[in-house]
Formats: sequence, structure tokens, C-alpha cells
Amino acid sequence: MRDQTIALAGVYQAAAFAHELAQSGAVSRRDCFAGSIESLFAVNPDSTMAVFDHDMNRISLGLSTLIKSFNKDKAYLNIIKYVLTLLNLQSKFITHDAMVKQVQHGIQQASHIGSFDEHEKAVIEILAATYSKTISQLQPRVVIAGQPFHLKNNEVTMQIRAVLLAGIRSAVLWKQVGGSHLQLLFKRKAYIQEAEQLLKQR
Repeated sequence: MRDQTIALAGVYQAAAFAHELAQSGAVSRRDCFAGSIESLFAVNPDSTMAVFDHDMNRISLGLSTLIKSFNKDKAYLNIIKYVLTLLNLQSKFITHDAMVKQVQHGIQQASHIGSFDEHEKAVIEILAATYSKTISQLQPRVVIAGQPFHLKNNEVTMQIRAVLLAGIRSAVLWKQVGGSHLQLLFKRKAYIQEAEQLLKQR
């Protein structure tokens, strides 16, 4: 349950950032944003937490968003919609071997540029292009609602696409550690309790 909660929080965190960027053109937590993007570069991690560099702070926004959405906070309706779409997309994505390889290639390209801190714009650009060529071609598409001014900003839309790719990575991870749609319905309290415990460990 702990591994599932961490992975699901990764999906929630990506969805939360997509929502923030669309509404305000910026992200509130740079550490968590870096945590989401850099999770794409965690190849063959030895644990679920290793995907987020063994640092609970890098997934804390996702954990708190998960708790609030599971407690039926109406302010999180768009985020919940994005999460459910990402979870549906991952099941289609993993059946497309050629697309999986294309995404892996894009992630490799981005990782070879250098650290995210030093080369953020270039890394985001490659990841966004990778998402556009692959995941965005699948149905259902993640349709982001936001302010037209921000959604017309190329830099903002690239950040949204890059973080949605990170959301797919966490959705695949969630499935790998035993996550299922039935658990979203019947284990809500368990997810909330686990997320609260994880936040206390920061």
C-alpha cells in the first residue's frame, strides 16, 4: 500500500502541476516540480521511493493533493479528472511497444543533456516534444482547462506536456506495484492514511 500511495501521489502531483500551470503560468513548488520531472530519469530503481530520490519532500505536493481529492474537496475536480485520464492512458500506452521505445528514447535524450537544474529549458523541450509525438496521440486525450493567456504561452504548454509525461511514468509505476481502479473506489481511506503517514516522515 505504501508503494501504491507513493506512485499514485506521483500521478496526483503531475496533475496538480498541469492544473497550476494552466491557471497561473507557474508552479508553486520547484522542489516537487523537479521531483516529478527527474522521476522520468529513474531507470531500474531499487524501490518505489527511489523514483523520487528517496526524498519525501519531492512528492509531498502529490501526497497532500491525493488526501484532499480523496476527501472530496470540490476545488480538486479538474485534478481528479486529469488523474483518471492519465491512469486510463497508461494502460493503453504500455500495449504500444513502438511508442514505449519512442518515449524511452526521448527520455534518454533529455537525460543526456545534463542536470535538470542547469538545463531545465532544454530538458523540458525534449520531454514535451516526446509527449506530443506519443501520449497525446492516444485517446482519451488529457484536455487541460485553464486561462487562455497561459495556454497560448509555448513555454507553459511545454512544461504541462513534460509534467504529464511524468504523470504517465507514475501511472505505469502504480500499475506495476499492484494499483487498480477498484482500489481507488474501495481503499480510499487506506490511501489517505498511508499518505498522511508518509507526510509525517518528512
